[in-house]
Amino acid sequence: MRFLITILFLVVAGGAVGAAPAPVELQQRLRLMLPGDEPAVVNERQFLYQRFNLLFDELVDRKAGRKRTKKRIRRITDHLRDRYLRTYDPAARLADAFRTGRYNDATAALLTALSFERFDVLYEGYVDYWEVYLVADPDGKRAAVRPPGQRSRNPAGRANFRRDYLELIRTSQTDDLADLTEDGTLAVFARYYYDPTRRLSFGQLTAFLLYRRAQAAYRAGDFPLAVDLLDQALDREARPAFTVLRNAAVLELDAITAPTVEDETAELLAQWAEAPTNKYLPAAILQLFDARQRKMIAAGRLPAARELLDDYLARAPAGSLAWANAMTDLHQLRALRYRFQAGQLPEARRLAEALYARYPDNPTIEYLLGEIVIDGLRRTRGRGETFTTAAAAVAERYPFVKRQDRFADLYLREAAWRVRDAYATDDGGAGAVALAEFKDALLGVSVDERRSLWTLTAFIAASNYHFRQKEYDLARYYVGEGLKYNRKDPYLLHRQELLQRY
Repeated sequence: MRFLITILFLVVAGGAVGAAPAPVELQQRLRLMLPGDEPAVVNERQFLYQRFNLLFDELVDRKAGRKRTKKRIRRITDHLRDRYLRTYDPAARLADAFRTGRYNDATAALLTALSFERFDVLYEGYVDYWEVYLVADPDGKRAAVRPPGQRSRNPAGRANFRRDYLELIRTSQTDDLADLTEDGTLAVFARYYYDPTRRLSFGQLTAFLLYRRAQAAYRAGDFPLAVDLLDQALDREARPAFTVLRNAAVLELDAITAPTVEDETAELLAQWAEAPTNKYLPAAILQLFDARQRKMIAAGRLPAARELLDDYLARAPAGSLAWANAMTDLHQLRALRYRFQAGQLPEARRLAEALYARYPDNPTIEYLLGEIVIDGLRRTRGRGETFTTAAAAVAERYPFVKRQDRFADLYLREAAWRVRDAYATDDGGAGAVALAEFKDALLGVSVDERRSLWTLTAFIAASNYHFRQKEYDLARYYVGEGLKYNRKDPYLLHRQELLQRY
């Protein structure tokens, strides 16, 4: 039986973006979208870096940076539509807009978001059922920026989308979804998809682009590619929507391969025993093993997957130690992803640390291990010196963790609270030291919507202290420092206006 579900959801689904209060270094954004140092990835990043800079030059020529916000938004969006967003393709990559004018809603949102960041346009992004869209100037005009060729949206269309998506959930999940009420349907949809009212970060949007491409691969019947793209998306965000589609793709693979895979494995093993120097055969056997273990792990059958590994290892020809190690590592990586997504953090940490010891430069292992240790920090609910000591120990043992957003957020939170608490006691010396440490922590960190709260906390604490000391120049100075990071923060702007009277 085949489980391929060709539904509206897979033709035109959607995602969302988070606010960006200040321009972000383009290289950082591109590395977030395309992590890794493989030659193909590096080449694509370099291509995009060059083409984005050419795009920005074109927008400068169109005077996109010299107009009021409303006209700036219009200049940017009109140029992108005229020049780059010409042919809709659900499988498009970001580079396709520059090469051939092909785009989808996720690539259009990323292209627009990076252009907005370059020209100081604030934005937010949301999922509207079947497409991503941006809201430009959220504190002012709130202009909706949707991709070309958008579908009309109405209650009936949304209801049909939810119905089709629930059919996909029923196919790929074990939850009992029979006889749902209308409220129950909405609740299940929100749990397994995207909440239309919640903004997402830029990083979450890059994960959604992988999800969109996985949908296209699924519809085209390329289920291995769909699974691979969804695994990449899950490395960035443990979103149920990704797991739903991944499970459906695994079921498709099972329906296609199950009748013949064991016979094919036995034949390949026999051929390998006769030709032990053949490099194709062990690679093909590993692929067959991985396809089978993915199905078992997706169903939560980790012991069965381990037994499958042991069976393959026992049947391998003598002298295949390197192949056996590769099989075992692949099994552990798949198990690590499953345990991480299932919230089995102690087991996940043991696996991640063992893999990290063998592969210290693997970006996937670094990310998963980083998220696990960050979660451990968060769960301790430590404060003050206890937290600082624990965070410093984590950063020393795992230096890569400092590049991960959640660690930066936790660390900046604690540093900002130290500034606030020091100045609250009217100890200007301790406050100055704590503020210097906070500013050091900001180096290399892009201050997004969440972390802007901690810059506000720290610099307002300093400003308020100097105001109490009647040192009004310094009070104004520290508000100005805060505005370097939160240029349109209403509280800072209001405070700046008040301090002009002193």
